Amino acid sequence: MTTSATTASGPAATASNVPSMAFWGALVVMWGWFFFILTGEWEANEQYSHGWFIPILAGYIFWQRWTERPAPEPATGSLRVWCHAVLAVLVLPSAAGILIAGAYPDWRLVLWGLGIAVFLASLALTALAGGMPWVRQFSFAFVFAMVAIPWPTAPERWLTQELSLLAAKIAAWALPMMGIAAMCHGTTIDVGTETLGVDDACSGIRSFQSSLMAALFLGELYRLRWGYRIFLCLVGLFAAYALNVLRMIILSVAVANGGLDALNRLHDPAGFAILLVTMGILWVLCWRILKRPGSVQPSAPAAKAAGVRVPVFASVAVIAAVVLMVAASEGWYQWKAQGVERSAAWTIPAAEPGSGVSDSPLSKRVHDILRFDSGFERSWRDEAGHSWHLIYVDWLPKRMSLHYAQAHLPEQCQTMIGRVIVSKSEMRRTMANGISIPYYLYKIRAGSEEFFLMYVVSDDRIGGKLMEPTRPTSSNRIAAVLAGRRNMGQRSMQLALVGEKDEARAEVAMLKLLPKLVQPAPQED
Repeated sequence: MTTSATTASGPAATASNVPSMAFWGALVVMWGWFFFILTGEWEANEQYSHGWFIPILAGYIFWQRWTERPAPEPATGSLRVWCHAVLAVLVLPSAAGILIAGAYPDWRLVLWGLGIAVFLASLALTALAGGMPWVRQFSFAFVFAMVAIPWPTAPERWLTQELSLLAAKIAAWALPMMGIAAMCHGTTIDVGTETLGVDDACSGIRSFQSSLMAALFLGELYRLRWGYRIFLCLVGLFAAYALNVLRMIILSVAVANGGLDALNRLHDPAGFAILLVTMGILWVLCWRILKRPGSVQPSAPAAKAAGVRVPVFASVAVIAAVVLMVAASEGWYQWKAQGVERSAAWTIPAAEPGSGVSDSPLSKRVHDILRFDSGFERSWRDEAGHSWHLIYVDWLPKRMSLHYAQAHLPEQCQTMIGRVIVSKSEMRRTMANGISIPYYLYKIRAGSEEFFLMYVVSDDRIGGKLMEPTRPTSSNRIAAVLAGRRNMGQRSMQLALVGEKDEARAEVAMLKLLPKLVQPAPQED
C-alpha cells in the first residue's frame, strides 16, 4: 500500500510542477510584442541600446524566481474580481496604444502607457495563477523589464543637456592642468585647432542606463537587501558619470595630440571601456557587500510541488486580445494606404563637376546619430562675400524615420553646441520648381557672430500633405494615426547664411537660391 501511494504521488507532483502553457504563453505574447515595439528606440538611441539585454535578463530573473516560487493560493472573492476587471479595462487603452505605436513607435507617453498596461496585466494573471504570494514573488521581474522603456522626453532632454554642459565644463577646467589649452562653448570643447562637439562626446545618459540595469540585476542575482540595492544603483550612476567625464578628457587629449583621426579610433572603444569598468566596480562592490552579515535577503524555502493554478480563460483571452489588437492595427494602416496619392518628392542633387563647389560626406558619428539613408554638406561663398553652408539628409520610409528627422531640429542641434536661437519665424511656405516647400527662418548667435538659418523638412509619403517642420504635438500625431500615416520618409535641409545682417534680405537671398538647389525627385512605385 505504501509503495503504491508513493508511486501515485510521484507523477502528480511532477505534473503540478509543469507550468501552464496558457499562463506562460500570455506573458510571452504580451512582453514579446511590447519589447518588439521598443526595439525601434533601442536601435535609434544609443543610450537605450542596453534594452536588447533586458528581455534575456528579465526572463532569467523570472525563471529563477519560478524555481523558488511559494505554494499558490487561490485568487478568490474581491481579488479575483479585481484581476478580471483590470484585464478587461486594459483592452481599449492597449488597443489605442498599439495603433498609435504603429505610426509613432518613439512616442514616450504611449510607450509608458503600454508598459504600465503590460505590467498590470502581468500582475493580474499572476494573481489569478498563484494569489498574492506569487505577486510578491514575481513582481520584481516585471519591474526590471520596465527598465527597457525610454525615459520621458522632457526630463531626458533636460538631463542630457545639463550633464553634457557640466561634463564639458569639467573637462575644459581639467585640461589646462595637463598642459592642453581648452575652451568650453556649450557642449563643445576647443582643443587647439580642433573642436569636440556634441557628436564627439556623450552626455553620460547611456552610461546611466546601462549602470542602472547592471545594478538592479546584480542586486537580484545576489539577493541583496533593498537598502544595499539602492546603494548599488547610486554608486553605479555616480561611477558611470565620473568615468564619462574621464572619457571626455581622454578624447580631448587624443584630439590635441593626434587630431580628429585619433578621436574616430578611440570614441567607441572608450565608451565600451566605461561600460566594462562600471560593471567591474559594481561587481567588486557586490563582493564586498556580501561579506557583511545580514546583507542578503533570507529566502523562504520553495514549496514542494508548487504548481500553477491555470487561469486558462484569462490567459487565452489575453493572447487572443493581443493578436486581434495587432491585426486590427495593421489592417487599419493597410486599409488607409490604399489609393493614397503621394505628394511631390524633392531632393538636392550633388554639386556639378567644375562648378567650383564640392560636397562633403557627413561624419560617421553624425550618421550613427541620425541614421539617414543619404546626406552631405556643402560650403561656398557668393559674389558678395557671404558664406553659405548647406546640410541635406533624407530618410527612406521606415519605422523610425520620423524619429531620426526630429533629432535634426535646430532647437536640438544648435543649442547643444553652445549656440543661441535669437528668433524663429512662424512656418512659411514657398514654391520651388513646382514643389511646395515649408520652412522656418532662424536667427542664431554663435559667440559674437549672428547668422540666419532656413530649416526645411517635409514628408513625401502622406498623400499630398506636408508635415510641419517642427516637433510633433499630441494633436497632429493623433491626426496622423487617424489618417493612417506611418513609416514616413523624410527629407531635410538646413541652409545657413553668414555675413548678411538684415533678416529680410537674408530670406530673399535664400528664397532666390532655393530653385537652384531643390529639384523634383523620381517617384517610387
